[in-house]
Amino acid sequence: MAWFTSPDNCINRPQLPAGWLEQIINGRDAVGETIAKSLLADLDRLQRPCFLALDGYKGAKLQPFLDGIRARLEAAGVEVAALNVNDVFRSKAEIDEIARPCEKPEDPSFGRVFAGNIEDLIDPAKVRATTERWEKLRAAKGRRTVLICHGVGAGLALWRHLFDRAAFCDVTREQVIIRSERGGLLPVGEDVSAGYPFKRIYYFEYPLLNRHKKQLLKSIDWYIDDSGEEDPKLVPAEVYHALITELAGRPVCFKVFYMPGMFGGTEFSKRFNVPGLPNNSWDYEISVGDNHLLIDPGDGRILEMPFYNLIWEQPLRFLGAYSSATYPDHFPIAIYMQDGWFADPKEPGFKRTHMPNHIHPDTAYCREHFNEPIGRYETYYIVRADEGACTMHGFKDDADIDAYIGEVRKSAETHEEFDWRKYIHEHPSKTGELHQLPPGTVHGTGGRQVILEIDTNPSRESTEYSFFLYDYCRPCFNYEKLDMTGKPLKLTVEHSLAIMRRNRRQKYMAEKVRPAPVCIRSGEDWREMSFPMHYNMPYQINRFEFKTKVEDDTRDMFHCIALTLGTKVRVYSKRDPSNEFVLEDCDNIVLPAGFGPYVLENLGDGPCEIIKTFLITEPRAHIDKEQEEKDWGVDPDGPEKVS
Repeated sequence: MAWFTSPDNCINRPQLPAGWLEQIINGRDAVGETIAKSLLADLDRLQRPCFLALDGYKGAKLQPFLDGIRARLEAAGVEVAALNVNDVFRSKAEIDEIARPCEKPEDPSFGRVFAGNIEDLIDPAKVRATTERWEKLRAAKGRRTVLICHGVGAGLALWRHLFDRAAFCDVTREQVIIRSERGGLLPVGEDVSAGYPFKRIYYFEYPLLNRHKKQLLKSIDWYIDDSGEEDPKLVPAEVYHALITELAGRPVCFKVFYMPGMFGGTEFSKRFNVPGLPNNSWDYEISVGDNHLLIDPGDGRILEMPFYNLIWEQPLRFLGAYSSATYPDHFPIAIYMQDGWFADPKEPGFKRTHMPNHIHPDTAYCREHFNEPIGRYETYYIVRADEGACTMHGFKDDADIDAYIGEVRKSAETHEEFDWRKYIHEHPSKTGELHQLPPGTVHGTGGRQVILEIDTNPSRESTEYSFFLYDYCRPCFNYEKLDMTGKPLKLTVEHSLAIMRRNRRQKYMAEKVRPAPVCIRSGEDWREMSFPMHYNMPYQINRFEFKTKVEDDTRDMFHCIALTLGTKVRVYSKRDPSNEFVLEDCDNIVLPAGFGPYVLENLGDGPCEIIKTFLITEPRAHIDKEQEEKDWGVDPDGPEKVS
């Protein structure tokens, strides 16, 4: 698998009462026994057949649960009728036709997010016939029968009212990928594995599965954490909802993933205890589709839960009113870290330290082409700049951009290198700088530095919207062999050129996109510095500098908090100091919108710095419309006149 993890990952520790903890059941046999006992009690109470929906997310292993429940019911003399929900889906050919516009065969790299629901894949005639049979069965007074509808989508809204019980078997994105590598993923509505077709899964299946899951979680009786296949955990609905409620009021941390690649350094494997990591290109800290929560509810057992579950159930408390209304069912910020350290500062050269020349789309482009809610508005905060550190940040003032485009097109066809340094400005990075990368800016890290990358996340599924212009004609990372023998990077030149802003030149970047921070408030041994954000950036980045402590308030807006200088900082609620989290070396957490007044307290030696990110809610009345129009072309007076 391409993702590496550390055994030292952060754990969320909400404290549940002992009586609730006792209701969380471990082990596949115990899960089956608990559900079977409840169904037997229902038969006695209702004196008619009982119906169970055994539903789950893509990759969930439902058959062992079905077998265990069936065996216990039959041992008690109960008749069990089972229906695979795939029996009422449309044919494979029909589903393929529905999915085709989302897979966009004409675009080799990207698709279009499906706007429908799982019910759109159902054969209405089959559902009607099945529902009629079920209604007759349900009316059979005194009959000791349990009907179990099982499979992904079993709890369809069309017949949900007929079920007496519902269980949802959940898995994290990490497990989806792991199980895909074992050939364990089934397409929605089918019983035969089809591998891991990226566009089919990300653009078609994930969106409809998430809409289905969000609704079903409101009416389940049991939540099953199946991410640990050998030790699944069953959580009764009332305990599950209480756990979510508790998490929504606390600082939240996420399981961090480390990914090697064609660039990236060698510090993080040792610094964060990541066994086997050969190099680190990306460190996934907060990404709604990728990262998930590790939860110790109070007795040492670890539950694994997708981030979605939290924001779906508690959007106002966790996200705040503005984010919930503007980006519904989404966490719009993504945070990564990049390792650019090498033992020898002279080697390797830029082919191992530099990102590809690349570019990101704006909101209009993402909505039009991919049906995504927001564009990708990116920043690099330089946590540490080592000798030779640099960041590619727009074009040089004297660059011939038409010539650059010609070189890019030629290289994409011939796979020959060209002197990209004639055109792209490499800014010598300094610790504490913020490099803003509005959509349309040609950019990339130049290595020799540790970067806190803060982005908007265009995709609810965390699809990567990076358009690549040029990649030095180097091989990519081979995730099977863990070396640099992979196929060259797939370039996306046409998407890149469609959104490239020509005015993002050296002078413009220095004056408008890389301004120094200004102090907005201060105290005896602290101050809050604010980076003036480019006119179209939808979030604000501030930096706390302090020796002992500093106070702030979420004010109905989530805060992303990162420790970038210092060894240990405690963040706690002023309303309830026991509601706390201790950050260490480059930890990233989210403070919920409803957290309110809080304190950042230095527990280590030396000064501390905290980077705070939050959405900008004020109307952008100050946008320079003239400048916005210039973004798309060359100023008639020449590039040096573009400001």
